[in-house]
This record gives sequence, C-alpha cells and structure tokens, in this order.
Amino acid sequence: MARKFSDLHCHNHMRAHFQMQEKRKKFERKGEFSPWTVIASNKKNHEAGKMGASYSQIDLVKCWNSNLRLTFNSMYPLERDFVKGMKPQIGEDKWYKFLIAFATSHKLPLRDFIQVAYMKIPDRMVDYVQSSDYDYWESLNREFEFVSMDSGKVIPKNEIYLPGNLLGRKRAELKRARQYPKEYLATNSSYRIPKTKQELENSLTNPNEITMVLSIEGAHSFGTDRVQSIQEVSDRIKHMKKEWDYPVFFITFAHHFDNKLCGHAHSIPDSGKLLLNQRKRMNQGFNNNGRRIIKEILGLNNHLEKDTELGYRTLIDVKHMSARSRQEYYAMVKDCLAKGDRIPVIASHCGYSGISTLDKHIELEGKEKDDYTDPSGKFNAWNINMCDEDIEIIAQTRGLFGLSFDQRILGITKKDKNTSRNGIQLIWENIEGILKSAFENPNLSDSEKRQIWKSLTIGTDFEGLIDPVNPYPTALEFEQFSENLISIIDQERRNAGKAHLAHLKSKEDVEKAVNDFCYNNSESFVLENFPDKKPKSADS
Repeated sequence: MARKFSDLHCHNHMRAHFQMQEKRKKFERKGEFSPWTVIASNKKNHEAGKMGASYSQIDLVKCWNSNLRLTFNSMYPLERDFVKGMKPQIGEDKWYKFLIAFATSHKLPLRDFIQVAYMKIPDRMVDYVQSSDYDYWESLNREFEFVSMDSGKVIPKNEIYLPGNLLGRKRAELKRARQYPKEYLATNSSYRIPKTKQELENSLTNPNEITMVLSIEGAHSFGTDRVQSIQEVSDRIKHMKKEWDYPVFFITFAHHFDNKLCGHAHSIPDSGKLLLNQRKRMNQGFNNNGRRIIKEILGLNNHLEKDTELGYRTLIDVKHMSARSRQEYYAMVKDCLAKGDRIPVIASHCGYSGISTLDKHIELEGKEKDDYTDPSGKFNAWNINMCDEDIEIIAQTRGLFGLSFDQRILGITKKDKNTSRNGIQLIWENIEGILKSAFENPNLSDSEKRQIWKSLTIGTDFEGLIDPVNPYPTALEFEQFSENLISIIDQERRNAGKAHLAHLKSKEDVEKAVNDFCYNNSESFVLENFPDKKPKSADS
C-alpha cells in the first residue's frame, strides 16, 4: 500500500485565492474560480528549492498526486503590515533610509519591493490590502467560502492558469500539463471538509478523497484592528462556531504583527526588517482582551470551566506566540488539566530551539539576529521555536508538534545553506532534538516520554512563502523525504545508548515510526479531538 501523508499546517488554496479573489467574475466566466485551479509555477525556482513565492508547493493537485490524504488547511487574511511599508524613525539603522532613497530615486513604491522581493502576490491584491476597504473579518469569510466551495465534489479535471497577458496562454497551459502532469493535472479528484466526527471518519477511510480540516492563522482574522469593542470579536467567534457549515479545528492565535490580544514572537529575518515593522507588542504577553478571547475560543468561562453557550472547542496553536504569551497560556492549560479537562497543545509548524525554558528564551530575546543558534550551533534559538518546556507540555497534554520544512526555522545559517546538511540531516537533527528533550526530561513519566513519538508529524508551512529544505520543496517530494528519513533513522538506531531509539529493533519498526510521523499521528490526533459541532437547526 502506498504511504499516505498529512500536513498539520499548510495553505492549499493560497495561490489560487490570491490570484483570483479580486477578479472573481472573470475567473467564474472561464470556469476557473476553484481551489483546484493550479497557478502556473516557476519551474527553475522549484527545482532549485528556492523560496516558495514563485512556485506552488502544496496546491490541491500536488496533494492529490503525492498521496497527501489529510490536510489541515489554514485560512489567512493577509496582514496589511506586509504591504503598507514603513518609515524610518530617528536613530534606526541606515538601511531604512537607504531603502527609501532607492525607492524614491527609482520611482518605485515600497510595496513593489515587498510584492516582488518578499511576497510575490498580484498587484491588484496588493492594492486591495492597502485600501481602506480591506477588512480582515470580511476577507476571512470570503476565504472560507472559496475553500469550502468544492467540498465533496468530484472534479473531472482541474484548470490551469498562467498569469500574465500572454498570447497563446491556453496553449502554454496545456503544454505545462503535458510536460509536468503531477504538478498540473488531477482527474476525478475530490476533497471533503468534514462537518461532524462521523463525516471525518468516513472521509479518512475513503481513498478517493482528501480529508481537509480547517484552521485559521492569526486571531487578527476576526478584525481585532477595527472593532469598536471586544464584544464584536466575541460575536464573530460565536458566528464562526454557529453559522459556518464546517468547524475550525484550531487557530494559530498569534502571527507576524500585533493582533491587539497577545504578544507575537520575533519572526521576520533581518532582510525583511528593512521593509516590515513587527515591533509593536512583539515578545510581550496577553492583555485582558486576549485572555477573554482565548478562553472563548476554547469554550471556557472565566472560571476555566467548559461553557456550552460558547460553542464547540477550537484548539489553540502556539506557533508565533511569544515566550511570555506561551507561559501564560500554559498556566491556563495546566489549571484545566488539574480539573480533568485536557487541552492538547498544538505547535503546528515549528522547529526545535535547543533552549531549556521559556524564561531562558525571554532572557535571550535581545540576541535574536540572523543565524543566531543555541550553543550546539544546530538549532534556530529564536523564541518562535519550541524549547524543552514547550515539548514537556505537548507530551503531557498529548498534543501535536508539526515540524516545519522551512530551512531557516530548522537552523540553516548562511555558512551551511548550500551544504549537505540542508536536507534530511537537518530534519532529523530537529526530530532527534525533540525526542531527546522529552526522553531526558525528569518531569515526564515513562509513558509521557514515549508519547512524544506519537506527538510528532509533518507541518511544512508550504504556501506560506517559506524557503524549504533543499531536496523537498513541494509535497511531491514527500515520498523521497520519507525514504530518506527511514534510512537515517535505521542507521542511527544501530548506535548503542540512545534511549529515544531503543524501541526500534528492526527496519520494519523504523518504517512504522516514519509512517506514524508522516500520517498516522495526525490522523489519530484529529479523530480524538475533532469538535462536536451541532447542526445549525439544533443550535437555533
């Protein structure tokens, strides 16, 4: 049987949505307005494994042809800070002034630098996000409509769109399909977003469809920047839970910029700092509004008790939360756990930081520059990554850690970017770092230490414009990745004295562990924790 794959954090529809949402009527007339439509890619950049802005990494066609059968598809209203530019303040480094001088002398708006050099999104989309009409909540609802429009349908053949005003576009699109069928063509394909646990179970056992579970990246998505009161945010969360046909499984609470609720971790590298200002509330903790909203998302009242009036439980993903915010969230999780209410901690697309505690991360915040690593030199030590304390509570709550395929997040620096380390070695170093963290933690019981093997899975962040680990730029390389992972673990298990590998007695044991990592762990997790959403008729 072919190996199945899952991805805990990706954006299957992102490129199609960005390209088409501002020209919807045009694409509808041509029959191309669909999450299945493939936006043609830059093949050279794909083959070179460059940053995934100019080529597709995990659109639905690639999912279908790579046997990715469980996707946690993240909806994300683009933060306007990505395209509004920034002005240098007195005393800030000279590169801000240089950038503005360059833009002025070349009559080139700052947003064009972002669009071309950083984001690679269509010009009309940039205009819209910069405009006063752009509203996160409205955008989220449009995205939800787009993502869900083909759920349960069998698509005889997907469409292909080649951007640009090109003569002979249709001929060029057909040529791409003939040359690279796995990248561009899926036939009789289907995805299903489950409404209930029963639908989830049925979909997961159906080999002829992709099971798509929904998540949201960033609590800014509820329009926290424009609401007149926090009650409006509460009302929108209730609307999501009650009125949307499909449940949202988890929310990545923080993202790159201030969401008015909690502090976000430093995430943008020095090159991006020239264009993007994420300083406001960076590395801070929760405010009172944030404390209220995170409880409501979890379905908890002020006494941290389940409240059915708040609807089903949507889980929280701690990726992008600052270390201070995670400290406070974990205190809440531990209080609930002591009462018998287990809230599994999700870290959906992370690396291992090599740091011991969240307090240590806070102490080291000022050192977070490009290529900053832990003392071993292996791991990206920014507080956006997970430390030993994070791994401890993930194991204790039977949570899930999705390993990012972003080479920077995993610890690649300038000196080893073009070396053999930028491959399966890099991914294995992070996996092993997480395993050793759990197995060497005196606070964890033996069963909790073993649990970490069940709490690890793929969480690529594909279509999040990442710079992927060199040999695995898209979902189509998942099979190669899994074989490489089997090979390196099978080699490593032969070394005596590794407690975290002691249970792997044969290559067959290794293959089972890799199958768990690639698919089974995430399937078991979603089956155990999928929300019990009532039908609309029962709610009213």
